[in-house]
Amino acid sequence: MKILVMSDSHGRRDLVRRCIEKHSDVGIVLHLGDNVFDIENLDDIFPDKRIVYVRGNCDETRKGPLTACVEADGVRIFLTHGHAHAVKYGLNVLMSEARKNGAQIALYGHTHVPYNQYHDGLYVMNPGSLALPRDSSRAGYGLIEICPQGIMTNIVEFRQ
Repeated sequence: MKILVMSDSHGRRDLVRRCIEKHSDVGIVLHLGDNVFDIENLDDIFPDKRIVYVRGNCDETRKGPLTACVEADGVRIFLTHGHAHAVKYGLNVLMSEARKNGAQIALYGHTHVPYNQYHDGLYVMNPGSLALPRDSSRAGYGLIEICPQGIMTNIVEFRQ
């Protein structure tokens, strides 16, 4: 199972669409907020993809959850934008919430800075921003592959 993870697209629906088109082999597309409008209704264009999103701090007028859990090949994934979990000040709150939800993977956005580490049984990833990277990072997204050998998480630079 391959999963595409993106965040903080900030009105660049064209980039979201190009990213999905580039990875036609993914089964699940996850958007971690800040302009979920960019991902809404794309299931009409990509009917073979399961699309899940959570709202970010810039999505207050949109409907949808602040957090979600997704199951993929027996692996539980916790999604949040991160603003409600104080991710700009550390990852303890996020990791605690992910563990409470029985997750093996915790995904967040909000900081626009990529992060990909393994913490005591929990993969933690921020794909960075698809449109507005910060702190000298480049625009990017995440790929997760779940296979019999285990879980692999990667951050990929998005060349616009």
